[in-house]
Amino acid sequence: MIRRGHPILATYIGDYPEQLLVTGIKSGECPKCTIPRDEVGETPASNPRPFRGLQQILEALSYADTDPRTFSKKRREAGVKPIFHPFWEDLPFVNIFYSITPDVLHQLYQGVIKHLISWIKDTYGADEIDARCRRLPPNHNLRHFAKGISKMSRVTGKEHQDICRVLLGLVIGMPLPGGVSAVRLYPTHMTQTLDLLDDARCRFHANKAIFCDLDIRSHFRLPKLHSLEHYRLSIELFGTTDNYDTQFSERLHIDFAKEAYRATNRKDEFSQMTIWLERREKIQRHAAYIQSRVNDGHILPTRAPAARPPKPRMAQVQLTRHPSAKGVEFEDAVARYGATYFRDALTRFVVKTRHPDFSPAQVERASASIYFSFRTISAFHKLKFWIEDESGLTIDTTDSAADAAHAHPARVGKHGKDIPGRFDTVLVKADSGEANGESRIGVHRYQVVQLRLVFRVPAWALATLFPNHPSPPEYLAYIEHFTPFTSLPDPTTGLYQVIRSVRGSSRLASIIPVDRIVRSCHLLPRFWAVAPREWTSSNVLEKCSTFYVNAFTDRNTYRLVY
Repeated sequence: MIRRGHPILATYIGDYPEQLLVTGIKSGECPKCTIPRDEVGETPASNPRPFRGLQQILEALSYADTDPRTFSKKRREAGVKPIFHPFWEDLPFVNIFYSITPDVLHQLYQGVIKHLISWIKDTYGADEIDARCRRLPPNHNLRHFAKGISKMSRVTGKEHQDICRVLLGLVIGMPLPGGVSAVRLYPTHMTQTLDLLDDARCRFHANKAIFCDLDIRSHFRLPKLHSLEHYRLSIELFGTTDNYDTQFSERLHIDFAKEAYRATNRKDEFSQMTIWLERREKIQRHAAYIQSRVNDGHILPTRAPAARPPKPRMAQVQLTRHPSAKGVEFEDAVARYGATYFRDALTRFVVKTRHPDFSPAQVERASASIYFSFRTISAFHKLKFWIEDESGLTIDTTDSAADAAHAHPARVGKHGKDIPGRFDTVLVKADSGEANGESRIGVHRYQVVQLRLVFRVPAWALATLFPNHPSPPEYLAYIEHFTPFTSLPDPTTGLYQVIRSVRGSSRLASIIPVDRIVRSCHLLPRFWAVAPREWTSSNVLEKCSTFYVNAFTDRNTYRLVY
């Protein structure tokens, strides 16, 4: 024995019924504080409510064996049900009412968010909400609800989380009945700082009466809504909510129950499930042992991996090992990929690369003398990204990338079905790191563009295009620009608004090296009062004129924007 350990119960992780069961509190009440039942979910008090008195409850439990009448009287005064010696009664340094922690899965996704989505559908109408869902452009980090969200049944916490990422974009611009402003619907600013967390919660309570005005709700006595009051203290005591989220334990239902049950013949399933789990664990242990022996050099692999050319990777961007389409002519780049000014953009890029100090007028004059000795290029239809967060830590993955963007033209599928083209929007590093003498910070270091064509210049032509260049760019991207980020986001939605950059009636486009692309970016169309029915998810980027940059696609995007 090296040392003796004495673990102390810090948190109890469970959903609301389990919290009531372990604390002995009645249904409809808060398992942590002494708020009256008829005030649960209402506007919180200015000062935090006191937690339930542990000593008073322990005193009542002490009479459970000796004096049942006194025990019944004391526990009623303490506000608990007749529980008999709970497991936490004699644990040292434990206050079970502090140990009850927030449950993001059941309280937020399956609780508050579930109610909120239902209220929004009742407010605006399910048909319009579904129409907007179907017309959102696709993104690697988002789920596309092609059939809307109103007909979904048995919605999981993950699905509610996916809905949250586009929920704000579904209600922007829609008027409420009676002309009430939609700003009162839902707090749009969420932040990791506890002060803004409290501010968002207070603003929700200050404006939630809109649902009563529209006869959607008559009260808000929801214990899960009240539980948000205790998030700040729990985070201060036990860290961020992912430390005690029931999503991790719920995952075990799939690993140990659902998958095991599917492997049985549905007859006498328990014994079969047990055997299947035992065998799977033995195989996993044996595989780990074999791999450790191989890593140590004691065992040689039975089959040497075939030599394959490495995938081209530039900084945080990686392309496929082989191009998606070879021999793409310049005319095809215009007709199929929408790279309208491909030849002109490529000549300007060659001049800028050769002479980075040229002014725009000099670039225009010099580009007239550029001649291309090739007429075809190789196109790539997908990019993968390894995202570097604002803390300077890169998400390193081996099997799958953290992000991806697509740029492929329309095509015909295996069964003769027409598959529309997809040209995602991405963030690229801005041309200059400074603007008006001030260094750009945060999201202003980047610009939103639409990816039209990712291509490779023939290797034999690089020496002609970029003579005396130490490392000529081989992988390039044709992009169409959106307006730069404004100094502040839109005050109504809290999101940055962008529109197409045009000169006259022509879109501004250019060619950049692929390594300037940072990550994908999702744009929320501005639908106004009614979403145009001729818009689809595949053409909304072409038909809509105004967009909002979605800050809720993932955590890295949120930290970048805010």
